[in-house]
Amino acid sequence: KKRSENISRKNLEKLDISMGEDYINQTFDMLDSEIDKAKRREIKKARRKKLKGWKRLEKMNCGRDNKKRLKRRTKKGGE
Repeated sequence: KKRSENISRKNLEKLDISMGEDYINQTFDMLDSEIDKAKRREIKKARRKKLKGWKRLEKMNCGRDNKKRLKRRTKKGGE
């Protein structure tokens, strides 16, 4: 009888350990996915910001007056 108790205890311990490992793995997977989401969000934000800047520059470059103004600015900045 004692031997069967020992075996069942060992099996239970193994089950507990494997369940713990599964839980840890799930937790890490969840954390990884959250980190990936955050990275994607940051990348999207940076892209939007860059695109906004390009659009603004493009608007500034349109039209003769804007081009002249832009040229004056670059000359002042270079000196």
